[in-house]
Amino acid sequence: MTTLIPWTPFRELDELQNRLGSFFRGIPRWLGNGGTLFVRQTFFAAIFIPFVVIADARADVPFSTVVIDPGHGGWDRGGIRSQIVPEKTVALDTALRLQKLLQRAGLRTVMTRTTDVFIPLSVRSAIANAKPDAIFVSIHYNAARRSGAHGIETYSENNRGAVLAARIQRQIVTRVSTENRGIRSAEYYVLRNCRLPAVLVECGFLTNPVEAQLALTPEYREQVAEQIAAGIIEQRQFSFPPLVPNHQGRLVHKTKKHRKVVDSERLVYPCATIPRERAGNG
Repeated sequence: MTTLIPWTPFRELDELQNRLGSFFRGIPRWLGNGGTLFVRQTFFAAIFIPFVVIADARADVPFSTVVIDPGHGGWDRGGIRSQIVPEKTVALDTALRLQKLLQRAGLRTVMTRTTDVFIPLSVRSAIANAKPDAIFVSIHYNAARRSGAHGIETYSENNRGAVLAARIQRQIVTRVSTENRGIRSAEYYVLRNCRLPAVLVECGFLTNPVEAQLALTPEYREQVAEQIAAGIIEQRQFSFPPLVPNHQGRLVHKTKKHRKVVDSERLVYPCATIPRERAGNG
């Protein structure tokens, strides 16, 4: 049996390239000693952890509402001072597109903001916590002092959000052509203070010239919104109790908590296929 060990130092690993054989897309084909195989930590997080996390079905909590949180707003532009594209603007547009996609799929949505206003972090968390049957998705764009930093990553604070984060991240990187920075854990205020499954999606680096230009296009923001929606809908499929006929032959949710009767002729269950028509005009 081979043991996988996350290998953290980028520079040390890169320096071994010439001595230890060929690389495939920047990842060594082999690097190890005996039964231990070393892999980059980012590769480990992006490839292996999502499958391990998703296998933990205990984190699948039923929900019917999605609280969408566009980051920053008002006087808070987001990002760092030197960046040209304001994070607050593209985050709001992406979030509004996500809202329309989820509503088309039959999910209720709540927005922490719909215009360019500043909403305190405590208020954002309070809005989320007021919806007991909800999940919380915060939309952001990344920034770094180094302009070469690029890629998409999704954060959660605890196990309740880890499955959702993994599903969203996996859906995004299947369509968006950029580096998969994986799922990560962080104690951001809005994640730490939400009592429901909560994630924060960093949709690309606005300090990277290529990704900043992409973020300015409606097509990119729509594509990101579509894939976030696909991850949410996938989570909904796996988390919601199955429908079973009751003694009257009508469909009801199996658990006591979800006895709501559903008209079988009007029932539309969301699937991971997102409507292709655009959710906004850019």
